[in-house]
Amino acid sequence: MSALSLGQLLRDCSEAAYVGCDASTSVTSVTADSRAVQVGGVFIAAAGGTSDGHRFVGDALARGARVVLIARGAIASPPGPHVWLNDTRAALPSIAAHAAGDPGDHLRLAGVTGTNGKTTTAHLVGAILHRAGRRHARLGTTGNWIVDHEDTSTFTTPFPIELQALLGDARTRGATDVIMEVSSHALAQGRVDPLRYHAVGLTSFSQDHLDFHATMADYLAAKCLLADRYLRSDGIAVAAVDDQPVAAEFLATARRRGARAWRASRGADPRAEIRAKVDHTSADGTRARVDTPNGPIALATPLVGPFNLDNVLVSIGMALGLAVDLEVIAEALATARGAPGRLEVVQVDGVLGPRVLVDYAHTPDAVERTLAVLRPVTRGKLVVLLGCGGDRDPGKRPLMGAIAARDADRFYATSDNPRTEPPAQILSAMVAGVAAEHRGRVVEEVDRATAIARAIAEAGNDDVVLIAGKGHEDYQILGHEKIHFDDREHAAAALARR
Repeated sequence: MSALSLGQLLRDCSEAAYVGCDASTSVTSVTADSRAVQVGGVFIAAAGGTSDGHRFVGDALARGARVVLIARGAIASPPGPHVWLNDTRAALPSIAAHAAGDPGDHLRLAGVTGTNGKTTTAHLVGAILHRAGRRHARLGTTGNWIVDHEDTSTFTTPFPIELQALLGDARTRGATDVIMEVSSHALAQGRVDPLRYHAVGLTSFSQDHLDFHATMADYLAAKCLLADRYLRSDGIAVAAVDDQPVAAEFLATARRRGARAWRASRGADPRAEIRAKVDHTSADGTRARVDTPNGPIALATPLVGPFNLDNVLVSIGMALGLAVDLEVIAEALATARGAPGRLEVVQVDGVLGPRVLVDYAHTPDAVERTLAVLRPVTRGKLVVLLGCGGDRDPGKRPLMGAIAARDADRFYATSDNPRTEPPAQILSAMVAGVAAEHRGRVVEEVDRATAIARAIAEAGNDDVVLIAGKGHEDYQILGHEKIHFDDREHAAAALARR
């Protein structure tokens, strides 16, 4: 950032009390990480999930911070220039935005949330923006596209300082539009303050993240914040409504703001503002007529399955919210394949079968829906391989085990990211949910690489093998160590051995 005065950074903090500095004091950078403090910069001491930045105020000053921002009552007055604020954590997002030049005020913003489908939908909207010739950014789980290059991402939705810096970089590079995934964690923590979106979307809602949200009601309330707190009053909210009764609450929240609220339906809701009539579906894609508030389009997409059609319909509505022409939307969707690691086909030249797909499905709902998509296009046996993460929501483990064994012909129970839990313990919890009549379908193999090799080696040429849970991820977390591990690489190697 260029040099700013403290007054410019703190213009939303009317309670600020300056000690050893004043509103005209010039600063050159902002960080909430004492290790990243630059000489002449500002350090914001904020409480986080695992530590409290107030513990590192002394370190920040020693590293050359010109000013530290601290919460009233958190610590004694430090021996250096500082500013007292009522709540540093609450103030952080607006400070980050001002430090980056308030880029969100100069961009058309779209945000998508949902238990599943966020990443695919964000990629679809990104493809539409590309077809429209708009320089844009796409922020999310699989990486951050900034106008002309892709960077890795650490979080689905970055924390405020990184998020605003990315938006600032996008604007500097000439972006006019941004599509971003907005997680329930980010919404609950206020990470996307003070952004206001032109279009927001809800793709799906099912059990997940109950290690963070106390209840499903809390989880839904966090999702609805996107349409409540962060949608412009002249914006558009879109939600997939088929088999999703909670979508009504998301859309009602938008209406209360005076915004437009559009239902997206595969045909079950004849009143839906965005409504598809499917003409044909196969392993090669879907064709449908889609009615929208801006008129009808003939949709042809290489994506397969009802949940992918939900994602496509939500992306259409969000693109309309960004003022993209229907014709351009249809042209883009004809070739857009969604996100990497989402029903991504793994093939090796010269190997006829089985058909192997890698998918990020890591919730009971996602696994169930993905297997339901694959069953009708499977000529032989349907095989699924998946695990559950350690140190995360143990309640979904037996549910996922039950679904995998019920809906597939063979279920390889294996590791995902076991973290600090014994992998065998996680597998046992998954298998405990398997009904007695399905136990014969289960193969337990703790080592994920071995499980992938076995599943593909033992499959027939007409079989479909779904490797679920990690999708695009290229790592595995064992204990506290992150090692390289890419399901697609292991699947390709196993296919090559055939």
